[in-house]
Amino acid sequence: MSKALFPGRRVLWMPLDAEWAPPTRRARHCCASMVDALRFDCDLHSDPFACADALIVYNEIMNEYGLIIHDGTASYLLIDCCPWCGTQLPASARDRWFDEVDALDLEDGVPPPPKFLTGAWRRL
Repeated sequence: MSKALFPGRRVLWMPLDAEWAPPTRRARHCCASMVDALRFDCDLHSDPFACADALIVYNEIMNEYGLIIHDGTASYLLIDCCPWCGTQLPASARDRWFDEVDALDLEDGVPPPPKFLTGAWRRL
C-alpha cells in the first residue's frame, strides 16, 4: 500500500517494543460486534497482524482503533467510527503520548516509564 494513501491515518502499533496485547478488562467498546471482532483467537498465529482473518485492532496504549494492514508489519489505518454500529470512536491519544514522553526529556535509547507502555498513563 502506498504511503500516499490515507496520509496521517496509517500508523505503526507502537514506536517502541511494546508487543501487541488484547484489550484489558478496563477497555470499553461500543458494541458486541466490536468486542467480537477484537477477540483475536487463531491457532496458527500469535498476533492479529500475522493473521489474514484479523480485521481490526484496538491499541489500548494510544486509545485508538484501526483496520489492520496486512503487509508484514504491525501497521493499521486509524478509524473514527465503528464499522458495525457507526458509533464515534474515541480520539487517538497518540499525539498526547508523544508530547508527554518527549516532556520527560529522556536520553536516547532510554525507554519511558512502564506506565507509558499501558493505558495507565491516560487514566492518571
